[in-house]
Amino acid sequence: MASIRNGFLLMLFVVTATGAAQAQGGDARDRLPRNPAIGSIEGRVVLPSGRSVGEAVKVTLSNNSNPLITVYTNESGQFKFGDLPLGTYYIGVAADEKLYEPFTQEVNMGSVPTVSITVFLREKGKKESGRPGPGVVSAEEFDQKAPSPAKKEYEKAAGMIEKGDTQNGIQHLARAIAIYPDYLLARNELGVQYLKLKRFGEAAEQFDSVISKDPKHFNARFNLGLVRIEERKYKEAVSELTEATSIDSSSAGAHMWLGVALLQIGELPGAERDLKRTLQLGGTQYSIAHYYLAHVYMRKGERDMARSELKAYLTESPSGEQAAEARALLTKLQ
Repeated sequence: MASIRNGFLLMLFVVTATGAAQAQGGDARDRLPRNPAIGSIEGRVVLPSGRSVGEAVKVTLSNNSNPLITVYTNESGQFKFGDLPLGTYYIGVAADEKLYEPFTQEVNMGSVPTVSITVFLREKGKKESGRPGPGVVSAEEFDQKAPSPAKKEYEKAAGMIEKGDTQNGIQHLARAIAIYPDYLLARNELGVQYLKLKRFGEAAEQFDSVISKDPKHFNARFNLGLVRIEERKYKEAVSELTEATSIDSSSAGAHMWLGVALLQIGELPGAERDLKRTLQLGGTQYSIAHYYLAHVYMRKGERDMARSELKAYLTESPSGEQAAEARALLTKLQ
């Protein structure tokens, strides 16, 4: 499986307070937007219980309080804003005004090209986040309590990171957390920066801290799964990424890396399932899933299926990072 390992540098980081995803590293260039300064925000609007809304919800993207784009969710509550310069945006959500409060959620893309979030509607007259589970406090509630000095340090960190100054960004994040230890947004971002630097133990420490406060925090679960993959602790990766997909089943990135981790431990039916789900959710942006599916079929002895997946990958990513190896494998399978 050494050849698969070459494609493991992370393609997706999660940096939002309540949602998901997802990349840094030269080995993932074929899975990133072609312009590194351009990214996207994808997400899903759900009821306070976590269930689908069942109707279209208005979602507005703003920048510095200026509305940019308005869309409506599909029947699964999903929405996406693409071709966005990296930076800070505001997602405004407006459902049935008789039942739910309109609200705005900040999304800081930082240096991350793809961000995925899960947005929980808020019932009128209720202050709790509506997350499932009695006594569970959400990341949003923790972060709303962050004092102004901590928020200023986080904003400074975001600016540094956006400019590529990771080290100073880390220092400001550490200061934000020193001021307010329960600042989960800052902790998750600090973990992301450690992950980029391959300081896996320190990254895991931050993600574990977030999860201890908010067990349903998709971002931290997802990112911790990526840490375990980088550490080659694939069974632990499967555990974290399985939990991540249960929190947000619409995340193509979570299904992608769960499929890869399952492949590594030889759970081929599960790997096939999640890699196929990746393609259903993410389309050509996740064309690398075809490459990993080819490895699933090769291990199952299904050569025709493996050839088909390799051809699909090369069609969608002819100059992808794994293209040369895919062509070599395809030649062997002819």
